[in-house]
Amino acid sequence: MSSIQINPDDLEAAAAAFPADTPLFMLNLLRFHPQAQYTSASDGEPCSGQDAYLTRYLPAFNTAVQPYGGSELVFAGIVIARVVGPVDDSWDAVGVARYPSISSFQHLVNDPGYQTTAEPHRRAALADWRLYATTALG
Repeated sequence: MSSIQINPDDLEAAAAAFPADTPLFMLNLLRFHPQAQYTSASDGEPCSGQDAYLTRYLPAFNTAVQPYGGSELVFAGIVIARVVGPVDDSWDAVGVARYPSISSFQHLVNDPGYQTTAEPHRRAALADWRLYATTALG
């Protein structure tokens, strides 16, 4: 099942379970559309989903996240091969981003500026997405 939207109930449950004022590491598993899926031609020039994500979404995201303490890209990479896992469970890229806290992430995704400037590019770029809220082990 494909999913590219954050479910508000799932985010609330994650926030309730996550230790307050603890750095948050978001693990992103990304599958891009071959061609970005904008809702109208005025939303963006044709490009690949990966290009829409890298050249449109990420710059808009980086601007939108600043008022909430910023975000640090800890790791980003292209998936080369599946070693363990179901054959049909393939991803194009992975990323780990660090946020000051789960509340800073919540504020970002609920920010109207983020929703109008960054979110349309993320939705156009991604065919599927997994997002896991994590913290340091130990």
